[in-house]
Amino acid sequence: MREGCSPCLSLFTVRRKGTLKNANITHVLSVLRMPLDEQLFSPYRHMVVEVDDVDDENLLEHFPATNRFIQDGLDSGGGVLVHW
Repeated sequence: MREGCSPCLSLFTVRRKGTLKNANITHVLSVLRMPLDEQLFSPYRHMVVEVDDVDDENLLEHFPATNRFIQDGLDSGGGVLVHW
C-alpha cells in the first residue's frame, strides 16, 4: 500500500477521530448516496461522490475529480480515507 493511502473503510471509521489523527488522515472521500452529517467530517477536507450501489453505476466518470482530491491529500503530506 502506498504511504499515506488508507484501505477503503466504512463510514463508522470516521467517528474514530483519535485513530484517524494517528494515521495522519487529512482528507476523507465518501462514495455513497445518503445524507451525511458534515460535522462528522470536521476537521478533514471532505469530498462526496453520490453514487448508488448498483452494477451499472458509472464510477469512471468520477475518477478525474477523485484522483485529484486524493493526490492533493497526499501532496499536502496527509493521508486519505476512502469509505462507502
